[in-house]
Amino acid sequence: MDARRVVLRALCAVLLVVGASTPAAPQAADRWPLYRVILNDGSALMCYGEFARIGDRVIFSMPIGSPRSDHYQLVTLPASVVNWESTSEYVAATRYAQYTATRGEEDFAVLTGQVAQALSEIKLAKDPERRLQIAEQTRRLLTSWPLEHYGYRASDIQDMLSLLEGTISQIRGTAGVRGFDFSLVATIQPPTMPLLSDPSIAQTIDQALMAARLSEVPAERIALLRSAMSAIDENHANLSAPWADATRALAESRLNGEVKTERQYADLSRAAVSQADAAAARADVHGVERVIATFEAGDRGLGQQRKDDVAGLLALLQQRLDSARRLRLMRDQWARKAEAFRVYRDQVNLLIAQLTSLKPMLEDVKALAGPDALLLPGLAHRFDLISQRLARIQVPPDMAPAHATLQSAADMGAQAMRVRERAVAAGDMDAAWNASSAAAASMLMMTSARRQMDDAARPPEKR
Repeated sequence: MDARRVVLRALCAVLLVVGASTPAAPQAADRWPLYRVILNDGSALMCYGEFARIGDRVIFSMPIGSPRSDHYQLVTLPASVVNWESTSEYVAATRYAQYTATRGEEDFAVLTGQVAQALSEIKLAKDPERRLQIAEQTRRLLTSWPLEHYGYRASDIQDMLSLLEGTISQIRGTAGVRGFDFSLVATIQPPTMPLLSDPSIAQTIDQALMAARLSEVPAERIALLRSAMSAIDENHANLSAPWADATRALAESRLNGEVKTERQYADLSRAAVSQADAAAARADVHGVERVIATFEAGDRGLGQQRKDDVAGLLALLQQRLDSARRLRLMRDQWARKAEAFRVYRDQVNLLIAQLTSLKPMLEDVKALAGPDALLLPGLAHRFDLISQRLARIQVPPDMAPAHATLQSAADMGAQAMRVRERAVAAGDMDAAWNASSAAAASMLMMTSARRQMDDAARPPEKR
């Protein structure tokens, strides 16, 4: 039997296998698949779409009421309560079922068409090496297909591969190829875990109450309990009245407890922040420490039911404690300098008073309104004396900028008087304006120096 007849027989066998195993057309898929998050105790929580695992939390949307309604609630659970092996198997089974019901047979039909086309090309090809090349490409296509399509029709694919392997062997022999192509291929089978039927309305409500019990997020617990109560109210006619009344009473009791706890923690937090702010503003380090201890005791008294909120508030209180410590250090530092500030101010206050007494003359120079020309040399001398006395004062480092500004005010005052004297002697209006500018600068520096001294001498405050 020649190679072409062998290929033809293989082609017919493959097509017969595919045609005989084609299943009936799938039923229409549901609007969206319902996944499950399976817990360690075997319970299964319904999940709209797939869940997300972020760190030590699992997040998903849970339908409440009718499982195919648009009413669902966000749920966050600790990852430790989830049976991840079973949950992963269920996810794979759900994906497979959804794929089977939607695109599986269509994709498989495309594959069989590609295989039939490839085998037809093998039949028509005259070059043995070309036939072998097409056959091996087809084998690679079949080998990878189950892995990329959720294991759909895996047994049919395996049958096609077995027939194709025999064809490849015969083509190799005909073509005189002595090499042996050996490859290990993992067998991919579809998931076997059975899917659960849609839960009843009562079961979705029970699942919401279970999720509320397991959730570590207070806002989610409250939202789940309220959603469960709303679902009972909306579907009361379709539920067992005793069950609905008892379940609603249970949900309402738990909700009232959550709301009460929320209010207690809000009052505890508000008082702690207010007291910590006041103590920090006084640089009362021990006072802030007492606030933190009181808050922690209050948390223990409430059963430590708000771990995330408490952690955030403790971080805020720690910031207040750090602020109080910094302020206390700054005030202790200021207290050490206070005596030097007092001695300095006692020495400089007389000179400031003297400068202040000369301000009317500077106003006259600034306004180009005087003073009397005969007074100008003496006024310049008075400013010089003040500058000299300022230069002999021992200045605390913190007061150095203010002192330098004050001395500049005295020097600028002396310059204003001398320039005014030259302007009067020469009748020079430009010089008079220069003297005006110097006088204005001197007065501005006096004001600035006094403000800088007050700032430097002021006790530190909370920022």
